[in-house]
Amino acid sequence: MIHNQILKRKLANLKTRYPSSTILYADYWNAYLAIPMNPKKYHFKEPFKACCGAGGGELNFNSDLLCGSKGTFTCKDPSKYINWDGIHLTEAMHRQAVDLFINQGFCRLSFDQLIKNKSGMQILPVHS
Repeated sequence: MIHNQILKRKLANLKTRYPSSTILYADYWNAYLAIPMNPKKYHFKEPFKACCGAGGGELNFNSDLLCGSKGTFTCKDPSKYINWDGIHLTEAMHRQAVDLFINQGFCRLSFDQLIKNKSGMQILPVHS
């Protein structure tokens, strides 16, 4: 959160120094947080457990047995998991985050506004 606060100040400074520039800020941290806070809304069954891992338990993660090591296993449906291996996110999670950036206001300027500014076109929302 502190990193994002500093980054926003630096971006404001850059915008002041280069007023004709276009700066796009994607709020990855808050987009990421929105999903595990309400996993059912985003169609996730497992907000914390790794799809590929070992050790079972709440996280299915063992730092000594990373995904692909002997003794690890992969879930049947990765699209229901946020975490692939306890370190990396699943494709489904990345897809949801991109939707939050493009369609749900987690970017400043919004993508609609960015494209409108550059081309004078009106953009219709993309739905997954």
